Amino acid sequence: MKRREFLKLIGVGGFFLFTRNRYKLFKKNELIRPPGAIEEDEFIYKCIRCGECIKICPTKCLKPVELNKGIFEWGTPHIIPREKGCLLCLECGKVCPSDAIQRIKMEEIKMGTAKINTEICLVWQKNKDCFVCMEVCPVGAVYKDEKERPVVDPKICVGCGQCEQNCPVIGESAIIVKNEGEKRKRLKRRKNV
Repeated sequence: MKRREFLKLIGVGGFFLFTRNRYKLFKKNELIRPPGAIEEDEFIYKCIRCGECIKICPTKCLKPVELNKGIFEWGTPHIIPREKGCLLCLECGKVCPSDAIQRIKMEEIKMGTAKINTEICLVWQKNKDCFVCMEVCPVGAVYKDEKERPVVDPKICVGCGQCEQNCPVIGESAIIVKNEGEKRKRLKRRKNV
């Protein structure tokens, strides 16, 4: 095999592996973006990684994405709810110079949806009198069901992560915010109208 053919083969193989790994990272990527973030595909290209949103965040819940989460996502802002939830101040949209984070109204916020893991929730599993998630929810998305157990209304939940941050379960929270892309699709539709 000639050197040129070998290098071409390495290049094609490398591109295939990179594309395959990129696809895997993107598919499993559940980054919680700031309120007002546009659709993920567009966001990672439009965000200039200036850090203005991170600097202005009063709770310091916004963190830059680390390289191991994906080369395209690297440096963009995201929220790790277990560490610090969003207070919904919407300051990040006011300072974003590239419109990757847009100015939105409070009723347009949708960063994700909280889900209760009934296998480890203190109320569901041990019948404990714990309703921290319900007490800290700023939009009233967590309520008691007919058996006095906490449940989340996905239509009301904005994915701020206050519940996940404050859950008293040690280790992984019994309530976790997942990004399922609802917000980005909605913001893109609004933009195209």
